[in-house]
Amino acid sequence: MFKRIGLIVGAVLLSTLLLGYVFRLPLLQWVIAPELEKAGVTLNCLDFSITSSLNIHADRVCLNYQNQQLQLTGITANTKRVDIENAVLTVNPLPKSDNANQLAKNLDLALPLNRPLINIKQLVVKSNELNKPLKISILEPELNKFNVSGDINASAILTANKVSGQFEINDTFLKQVINTKNTLIADFNFNTQQAFSFDGIELELNGDISSQFAHTYEQCKVNVLTTGKLATRFNLNSQALMFNTDLLNNKINLTPSCTELIPPSEYAGFISKQVPLNWQLKLPQSIRLEGSDLSVPVINLMSEGDKLFDFLITDTTLNITSPFEYLQTTLSAQINTPDTNNINVNAQLSGAVIKGDYAVMLESLPEFVPATANGLSLSGHFNISEFIDSKPIGLINAKLTLNSVDAFDISAVQYQGGLTAKMDKQLNAEVALTQQLKSAEYKEFKVTDISNTLTANANLGVGELFADLTAKTNIKAVNSPDIKLNNIKVESTGLQSRALKATHHAFINDVELVVNHHMSSQAHPFEVIIPEQSTLLLNAFISQFEPLAQLTKGEFNGYISGDVNLQSASFNMGISHTSALYNDYLASDLNSVFSGEYNSGKLNVKPSTFNLNEFRAGAVVKAIEGQWQVNNNTALINDVKGSVFGGEFSLDTYTIGKLNQVANVKFENIDASKLVTLDDKSGIVLTGRLAGSLPVHFDSGKIEIIDGSLFSQGTGNLKITNNAAFDSVMQQQQELQPVLGLLTNLDIQKLNSSVALKNDGWLKLGVNLQGYNKAEQQQVNFNYNHEENVFTLLRALRLSDEITQKVEQQYSQKGN
Repeated sequence: MFKRIGLIVGAVLLSTLLLGYVFRLPLLQWVIAPELEKAGVTLNCLDFSITSSLNIHADRVCLNYQNQQLQLTGITANTKRVDIENAVLTVNPLPKSDNANQLAKNLDLALPLNRPLINIKQLVVKSNELNKPLKISILEPELNKFNVSGDINASAILTANKVSGQFEINDTFLKQVINTKNTLIADFNFNTQQAFSFDGIELELNGDISSQFAHTYEQCKVNVLTTGKLATRFNLNSQALMFNTDLLNNKINLTPSCTELIPPSEYAGFISKQVPLNWQLKLPQSIRLEGSDLSVPVINLMSEGDKLFDFLITDTTLNITSPFEYLQTTLSAQINTPDTNNINVNAQLSGAVIKGDYAVMLESLPEFVPATANGLSLSGHFNISEFIDSKPIGLINAKLTLNSVDAFDISAVQYQGGLTAKMDKQLNAEVALTQQLKSAEYKEFKVTDISNTLTANANLGVGELFADLTAKTNIKAVNSPDIKLNNIKVESTGLQSRALKATHHAFINDVELVVNHHMSSQAHPFEVIIPEQSTLLLNAFISQFEPLAQLTKGEFNGYISGDVNLQSASFNMGISHTSALYNDYLASDLNSVFSGEYNSGKLNVKPSTFNLNEFRAGAVVKAIEGQWQVNNNTALINDVKGSVFGGEFSLDTYTIGKLNQVANVKFENIDASKLVTLDDKSGIVLTGRLAGSLPVHFDSGKIEIIDGSLFSQGTGNLKITNNAAFDSVMQQQQELQPVLGLLTNLDIQKLNSSVALKNDGWLKLGVNLQGYNKAEQQQVNFNYNHEENVFTLLRALRLSDEITQKVEQQYSQKGN
């Protein structure tokens, strides 16, 4: 019975084992799957068997963890080893999890003291981020020590609280597996050997790196070489990524052909000489990226060689999702080359706000500048906000000084200029420019002590731009061989839109002018208003051309309008009650109103009348009136009439400035007594009326009277008493006494005389005198030639004129 019971039990056990082996796969999945699911692992397939050597052989195992798929095939396991022929890991995006914000914890691995060693002959990693699958082999020669070979060479040691090891990687591997469309990666070569450790919270990398980026853009070749040690740390909880980069040696080299990328211009050659070709980049001890916040303590980019370019960037923080919105940094730049003495820029950037200062010092200007200068200094400061994607708000200031400068035929010394530009939130902009200059020369012109201020105000908002302009200019003196101007003051206002409309209120040698003009691309009309003012102000100009001439009283005014582009203008001018003194000539009370135009270099004045109350030139000429005009730059006087010596005179035409001409002067009804008694000490008295014609010849600056004539109008009388010359002849030539005695009291019936005046002032008269001496009851026919220097006579007469003397004395004192 016991035997039969034993057989039955054995049969049952054997049947159970047989059923368990036949249904091993469902039973194993039923038992293992729930335990794996507790760890988030899904067992999708499992097929194994037991070999004759009691090894477990699995043809396939399929696992899924957080959307990551692992498929193992060809597995052989026993108590000492687990060998896997092939493994395929498919990497997919991680699913969203409610536990995403859970903090990582330090590793606390429950590693068994004894377990089979693992050997994966080939592990294939697939991902959409990879250009092609990654293939590696994993070998565990000792417990918890792994060697990786294939596309990646690495080793790792697994402990309860840390995973550590090292790996090697190079650009060849990355170029094969990284899926990117960026063509620049083809120019990137590197290799690195890194030691790593991971404690569950923080990943650390530390090792050597050598990289080279060689890129060619057009004809320019750029080579970036980095060698040294790089340390990297990443904290899972803080999401902080830190790089220790201070032990890296970074060099940037450009080929000389890179300067050919500079656009062709007059300054391209100068810039190409200044740009260094070799650079060195120094990185800080720690670069930190925490979340999206990047922090870089310092970056230093320096040139190598005799061209010093030093860019220092410190205290940089930014958000990589919005780099400019939260950017904080400090920038310092210094440039010093053989051609540029010193350029310094310091700036602080905080978001959309930048402020700083700058300074530039040059001994001379670069070659491409069409000017030469010595001692150039440019400095200033700035404070600008909202300059990104908006119109900047803030202030820019600049100050420029030059010891001397030569440009465009202009030479200047001791120049100082200042510029301030600012704009507020309402987009109200103001630009103020101040300039001071000790002296400047242009060809024969020299200007001294110049100061100028210009202010422009505008709103840069929506709509057409309008700018209000104000300016003040002061110039102490403008000198040239032809003219000297002093105390020039100009105050200007204007409006700039599509065209410039401006008004200038000027004082030049105290002469007042108002200039209005409207400048556009099509035309440039202007007008000049000369308010009524004293003619004495013009003496400063007149004395430069005629030192002996000066105005003594009067007023003048005028109005000029025209177009600068067309070089044309029309004008109306007036002078009134104007008196002038020239040497010892005096003209009193001149009046004239005239108008004309200027066009194509030609000046024309319409025929205009003038009248002069009195002209003193020894002889006193009164009530002068006539006409004058300018025809194509030629001025002429015509139809002049006046009163002289109790009679009248007339002048037909005289062209001012014409070297060769004849002006005909006629006399009518001249009082002979006034003519002869010019020399009141002569003892000769002549009465009656005279007329005559004097052709005045002008020949290259010489003045002569040729074939002039005088003749009597009606009868007259000649009396000679106490005339020294006459009495001397009577004494010396007694035989002539009877004849000459008839002239002492002669009734003149007819008088004719020829008149000739030489350029030196010698007057020659050929006189024929016919008359009757009542006392002697005798008819007289007397011919007489007389020569005298009338210039000397008139000069003597002018100097003896008491009125002329007083006027000359009075206004000479005013002129001084």
